[in-house]
Amino acid sequence: MADSAQPEEPAADDPAQQVGAEIKRMRTERGLTLRDLAERCGLSAGFLSLAERGINAISLTSLFALANALEVDAVELLGAAGRRSRHEYAVTRHDDPHATTVAMGERTHRVLTADLPDQGIEVLATTVRPTAEPSPVTQHDGEEFCYVLRGELTFLLPDETAVLTAGDSIHFKSRIPHAIHNRGTDTAEVLWTVDRPLLRRPDGTLC
Repeated sequence: MADSAQPEEPAADDPAQQVGAEIKRMRTERGLTLRDLAERCGLSAGFLSLAERGINAISLTSLFALANALEVDAVELLGAAGRRSRHEYAVTRHDDPHATTVAMGERTHRVLTADLPDQGIEVLATTVRPTAEPSPVTQHDGEEFCYVLRGELTFLLPDETAVLTAGDSIHFKSRIPHAIHNRGTDTAEVLWTVDRPLLRRPDGTLC
């Protein structure tokens, strides 16, 4: 009888596996063990082991923590996915066939902001599918804002469990330990704003 608890290995072109391979490459280049990296970023060694194999997807906030631990920009952990020109403003259409979308585990992010000079924010249209367990707890520099458009999303904070429904929002400093969880049965749709371009490289390449 097959062991149903064994995680399924992802396809070679799966985004989670590509990110995991990049994390492993950078970790080994620096001579770090999984335990070393876990201590630096606050994630468990077991979680990181599965993440490097592409079985556990890394959330955007966990990417910040890993990037800080590896002393690289977070975008370096992601692969290139397109380009946008540098202008003083940009209009994004809802049906833009070239809009960049990045799928990571239960979350899918559609980049709404463009590549502007000295850009300081990034806005994402994010969907979060229901999961049995919350995302790993993470913390990093910066701040975030999340506005729920549809469904329900729970933020696990040190002093509070905040359940947000349509029309609710949360603004927080990312240095506080936090995790998110869609405990419902429907996919949640949110607008997510971070205080730095994460899915865009400085040279204009989206990741």
